[in-house]
Amino acid sequence: MEWAGKNLEVIFVRQSDLASSQRQRIKELQKECFGHVNREELEECFIAEGFGWIFAYEIGLIVGQVELHSRTVQFEGRQLSLGGLGGTCVTAAARNRGTARAMVKKGLEILMHEMKSDVACLNADIEHHPDGGLYHQLGFRLMKRKVSFEDAYGETRYDIGELFIPLCSKEIYDFIMKSDRTFNLGRGYW
Repeated sequence: MEWAGKNLEVIFVRQSDLASSQRQRIKELQKECFGHVNREELEECFIAEGFGWIFAYEIGLIVGQVELHSRTVQFEGRQLSLGGLGGTCVTAAARNRGTARAMVKKGLEILMHEMKSDVACLNADIEHHPDGGLYHQLGFRLMKRKVSFEDAYGETRYDIGELFIPLCSKEIYDFIMKSDRTFNLGRGYW
């Protein structure tokens, strides 16, 4: 992909194959994008470990990242495959050039074709983007009710701002979105 005369390369790397330089850059980007998030909240809630990362490289430097998650959950007596995208982050100097869009699209491809996820979800800042902003443009839709998840202590927590998109099953997506029951994401938020 090219824009503004610079090359953008978007790649997928499994968690087990991360290089030390990639691990270091993840820490740097997370500090830049999520440094405002309370440390206690991070340690208690954002405990779900992903299976891989989408990285955006520009001229050999990682300028963006998205962590990918996959799990099986039960909802209203049905088992489904849930994919997740967490921690989408683009360094300030590389924003507003399509980097996040390219990474999320690549992540959705992996979740659909490799993980066979029925649906995927992510949490977005709906205070500033009530419909989900970029994610809405990509096909995600806001769940109009709270979701729940278990924190590090096994306590149930609730949140709003969860966006869903159908991947391998529009039928399961419709089932989830039309229900009035709280959707439980499982252990840990992403």
